[in-house]
Amino acid sequence: MTEATPHAPRPLDILLGVYTLFAGCALFFPHRTAAWPLLAAAHLLFAAALFRVPPVRGALRAFARRFPRTADFIAEWYPLILLVALYRELEPLNHAVFGGAYFDDLIRAWEGRIFGGQPSHAWGRSMPVLALSEVLHTAYISYYFAIYVPSIVVWVRRPREDFRILVFTIMATFVAHYVFFIFFPVQGPRYLYPSPEGGIEAGLVYRLVHRVLETGSAQGAAFPSSHVGATVAIAIAIGRIHRVAGWLLGLLAVGVAAGAVYGGFHYALDVAIGAALGILVAIASPHLHARLERAVRGRPAAVP
Repeated sequence: MTEATPHAPRPLDILLGVYTLFAGCALFFPHRTAAWPLLAAAHLLFAAALFRVPPVRGALRAFARRFPRTADFIAEWYPLILLVALYRELEPLNHAVFGGAYFDDLIRAWEGRIFGGQPSHAWGRSMPVLALSEVLHTAYISYYFAIYVPSIVVWVRRPREDFRILVFTIMATFVAHYVFFIFFPVQGPRYLYPSPEGGIEAGLVYRLVHRVLETGSAQGAAFPSSHVGATVAIAIAIGRIHRVAGWLLGLLAVGVAAGAVYGGFHYALDVAIGAALGILVAIASPHLHARLERAVRGRPAAVP
C-alpha cells in the first residue's frame, strides 16, 4: 500500500465524499433527469471509494499493489482531474431541484439596491474599448490556468503536504460554491442580456472566451462566482508558500473579477460574494485539513 492510497480516507477524500452524498440528495427532487439512477449510482460508487467502503476498498488496494506509481498519482490528482465532471453535473442537479427556475430576479434586485444599477449590463457597453476588453477577457479566461499551473509547480517543487493542502483548499472552495449552484441556482447576466459589443466583439480573446462558455458552461452556476472565489483562494494558499507568487495571483484575481463584470458573465454581487467566500475558505482550509488529518490518522498535524 502506497502512502497516497492509505487504508483510511484522507481529509480531501472526506471532504469530497461528504459533498458527493450531499449533492446527490438533489436527485431525490421531482424534476430529476431520466438518467438519475445512473447518476445516483455514480455518486454512491464514488463516495464508497472515497470512504474506503468494502469491497471497493479491496479493489483500490489491489490496484495500488499492482500499479503503485499510477495509484499514487491518481490519489493525489483525481480531484483536479474530475473537476470538469463535477462542474458539468451541476446543471442537471439544480434542474432536479428547481425544474429550471433560477434566482436571477432576486440577485438583480439586490444588485440594484447595492450598486445603484446593473454593472454587468452597463460597464462593457459604456466602455467598448478593444484593448481594455482584450485585457479583461484574457484575465477572465486565465482563471483556468490559475487552477492547474500553481498546482503543477507546487507538486514539482514543494513537499507533498503543501500540495495536498493546496488541492484541499481549491476543492473546498469549489465545494462551497457548488452547494450554492445546486440549491440556489442563478444563471447570470450572460443568459439574460446581450453580450457587450461596440467593436470589442472583433477581439480574438473575446471570441475565444465566448466560445468556451457556449460549449462548456453549466446553467445556474453564477452565484457566487467560482471563477473569482477559486482564484482568490489559490492566491491566499500560494501566498503562504511564496509571498510574491501569492501577490501576483491576487492581482490576477482582481483581473478575473473585473473581466467577469465587464464581459457580462457575472453580476457584481456574484463577484463580491465569490471573493468573500474564497477568502473564508482559504483561511479555514488548513485548519480543517489539520483537524481531519488528526481525526483519521490519530496523530498531530501541523497547520502551515
